[in-house]
Parts: sequence; C-alpha cells; structure tokens
Amino acid sequence: MSSSSSSSSSTSTTTVEVPQQAIHSSSSRHHHNHNQDPQQIYTNDIPLRDLNKNQDNLNIAISQFESTQQNENIRRRRSRNQNNENLKTEEEDGLMYNSEKLGNTFPEGGREANLVLLGSFMGLVADFGIPNTLGAIESYVSSNQLKNVSKSEVGWVFSLYLGVMYLFNVFFGHLFDSFGAKRPLIAGTLMICVGILLTAQCEKLYQFVLSFSILTALGCSIAMSPLIGALSHWYLRKRAMACSIATIGGLVGASVFAIMLQQLYDKIGFKNAMRVLSCICFFCMSCSIFLVRERKPEDKQNLPSTTSINFEIIEEEVTIPDGQNEVELQNQESTKTNLSIKSKINHFFKEALDLSVLKDMKFVSLTMAVFLSEVVSMTTLTYLGSYALAFNVNNTSAYLILTIVNICGIPSRLLSGIIADKYGRFNMMIITSLFTTINIFALWLPAKNVKLLYVFSVFFGISTSAVLSLIPACVGQICSSETFGKIYGTLYFFLGFLTILGMYLATLVINKETQQNYRNFVIFEGLLSFASVLSWIWAKYAAVGWKIWSKF
Repeated sequence: MSSSSSSSSSTSTTTVEVPQQAIHSSSSRHHHNHNQDPQQIYTNDIPLRDLNKNQDNLNIAISQFESTQQNENIRRRRSRNQNNENLKTEEEDGLMYNSEKLGNTFPEGGREANLVLLGSFMGLVADFGIPNTLGAIESYVSSNQLKNVSKSEVGWVFSLYLGVMYLFNVFFGHLFDSFGAKRPLIAGTLMICVGILLTAQCEKLYQFVLSFSILTALGCSIAMSPLIGALSHWYLRKRAMACSIATIGGLVGASVFAIMLQQLYDKIGFKNAMRVLSCICFFCMSCSIFLVRERKPEDKQNLPSTTSINFEIIEEEVTIPDGQNEVELQNQESTKTNLSIKSKINHFFKEALDLSVLKDMKFVSLTMAVFLSEVVSMTTLTYLGSYALAFNVNNTSAYLILTIVNICGIPSRLLSGIIADKYGRFNMMIITSLFTTINIFALWLPAKNVKLLYVFSVFFGISTSAVLSLIPACVGQICSSETFGKIYGTLYFFLGFLTILGMYLATLVINKETQQNYRNFVIFEGLLSFASVLSWIWAKYAAVGWKIWSKF
C-alpha cells in the first residue's frame, strides 16, 4: 500500500488471486476495465477480512440449512415408517382379537387374574395329569388285572376315557357359560376322586369301563371347561401365555403321577397307589374351587343373558274357585312347575348342542386340526411305554421315558405360549406340528434301543407341549369370551367321537404287539402328524385367507 496527498494522487492497488470467481464492487464511484483479469479483486472495493468473514457465515448458514432439511427428511421418514408399523400392528391385532367387542376391558394380569391362573394351574394338575398318565395305568393293568384280555379290548378302557372326557364337554361348557365355575368344579372334584377310588377295586374289564372310563372321565370333563374357560375371561392378548402356564400343571401332574405310581405299585400295591392318587387330586381340585371364578365385562353384567337359565319358581297367590279341591289345585300347579322345568332343561340342551357351528368353516377346520394333533399326542403317550417294553426295555426305563416327555414339555410349553402371543397361535401350531412329524420319522422310527428312545422323548415332549395349551387360545380367536365355553365344549364334543375312532385305529395297528406291529404304529403316527400340519394350514386359511405371514 502507498499514501497520496489529498489534492492529487494516483491510486495504488493490490490484487488477490481467487480461483474460479470474481467479486466486483457495486459502487458507482469506480469504473472497471473489462479487459482486466476477471479473477482480480480490488481491496479498495471490499476489505479482505470482511470478505472472508461473510463467506464463512454464508457457509455456516448453508450447512445449517442443509442439516435442518436432512433432519426434517429423517423425521418425516421415521414418522412414515412408524405410521406404517402402527397400521400393520393394528391390522394384525384386528385379525387376532376381532372376536372380542370389548378387547380393552381384559385385566391381562393383576391380583385377581393371577389367583385365577394359580387355581387353574392347580386344578389341571389333576384334570390333565390323569389323561397324561394313561400310559402308566395301561402298562400295569394290561399286565396284571387284564392280562388275559386282548390288547384291543384293554384299549377300549382308555379310548372311552378320552372319548367321554371330550364328548360331554359340549354340555359342561355351556354349563360354565350359564352358571359360572364353582358348581361345575365341585361336581367334577367329587366324580374324579370317587371314580379313582372305585378304579382301585376293579378286577374286570367292565368295572374299569364304568369307574374309570365313565365316572372319572365325566368328572374331568365337567372340570375342564371352567378351569380353561375362566382364563378367557381374564386374559386376551396374553391368553396363550396364561393357558400355557395353567396347562403346565397337567405336565407337572403327569410327571409326578407316572413316577409315583411306578414306585407305589411295588411298595404298597395298585389299590393303595390309586387311593394316594385320589387324595392328591382332591387337594389340587379343592384349591381350584376356592381360586377359580369367571368374569363378565362390566357393561354387560346388567344385561339379560341369552344363555342363562333361571330355575327359580315364582310363587303367586291363587284364589281357589268354589267347588274345587285344594289338593287338585296343588296337583295342577305341580304339573305346571314340572313342565316349566322340563322345558327349560330342553332349552338348555338345545342351546348347548348347537350344530349350526358346522356351517362355519373356521370351526370345522380347527376341529380337524385339533383332532389330529390331539390323537397323535394321546396315542403316543398311551402306548409309548408298551412300545419300549416290546423292544426289551425294562419297566423302570419305560416309565422314565414317559416322565421325560412330560418334564421336557414344561419349559417349552411356557415358551411356546409367549411366542404364540407375539407371532400368532395358529402359526405356532403349524410349526410345532411340523417339528413333531420330523421327530417321529427321524428319531422314533429307527429307535430300537433305550438311548434313542430317550432322545425321541425329549424332542417329542418339546414339540407336542403346545397342543393342549394353545388349543384354548386358538378357539378364543374364532369366538368371544361369553360363548367360549359353548364353542370350546362343542369342539371337544366332536373331538370325542374322533378320538375314540383314532384310539381304536391305533389298537388295530398294534394288534398282536409284535415289534413289526409297533413299527407300523410309528408310521401311522407320523402320517397323522403330517396330516395335522396340513389341517392347521387349512384352519388358518379359513380364518384369514392366504395371508401367509400374518400374525394369527
């Protein structure tokens, strides 16, 4: 830079090279030569320090603007994704819970709900523990009291037990919907305990049929609907988990009963062993009587129930006409009362046995899927011990195999319930049925020694643990909690006939109890299990269509 005088001076300039841009002053005092290098900047026009500062501020502003726009785009994208996820969740919830009009009123936990769950668990120790212990009873009576009776005839005792237990559920389920849980549980407890005590005295085939196949099975049937149905009144979104926890009681009972009976047979005999079993069942069922109760939605408690039955007789004052005997009038009133009660009973049975559900393909497909899954589980548990004995496995190991099946089902049943609530109950049944089919063909069919049978019993217990626990939750997806007992009972009514047929076919396959007969039995079980996979896919299709990956 150089100085000049105020009167006349020559202006000295300094140029700064700036790549790819030229900045000119907008002042009218200066004239720019167009022939000059356009990359020259005159510092007299714009101070260099101010230029750099303004450029920095401009860059910062641009960066802040771009960052703001980028954040806004990210927020919009996240909001759009969140909305899509919410819509997807609402759609899946609609598929899962659309059978309930008041889905938000279910407690899903809390003190009262948890006490009901505990009571259901205790009751199912006896109610489901007995049918899961059929193998331990069948192995003993077929080798002792009924050793001179053919295998197919002995099989009728246990197939009739399952048939009666399921068959009358249609009436007892409606009984629970109408009268609640207490009275059916009291009646069921008495029949179970008395039936087992009478079974201890049995020596003939018909005696086992009357005491065990009919009386004990009726008691289990009466108690089943309130023990399972009450959970549907307290849980909706956690229903599969609640049913899994409750039905673990059946596995606990079966595990304890199988080992206990095997030990007590040798120590105190069959009669006293069955008496001990009766006492344990009485204790467990008594706990359920005090803890299990139903719950109705608050806004429906004051509405008249279409399924309730009132047997109350209203007394009215009647003026006796002249010349009419008072005794004749009492007879007429008694006749009217009897007719009224009779008509109400007829109405009860008509309401209970509602065959219109056969028009619903969702119900029909679910019934078929449940039947195939149940018959595979029950026939395997019934004859797995005899299978082991046929392949020269000792009695202790044969009973241990049954115990392993039940013990391994305890953690997997709980886990299957949690997964089913998250990803769908029908989806879980499809997966477990497929797993069962693979286990039967890959592990049971080649099993000729006790080690491989142990391995099979572990995986079979895991894969079939969801059968009993998820069926109530699956039924709850096609009906409301108010009609759950009726639909659940109707399903088991048809299941009773089908189970008797399935058990009978199993005895025909086993026939003379040779090793080849039992291998044919394994193939029979594997084919039924594969058919159950297809049936569960059909049941899901009947409910939601071809939404393969939907939560249902």
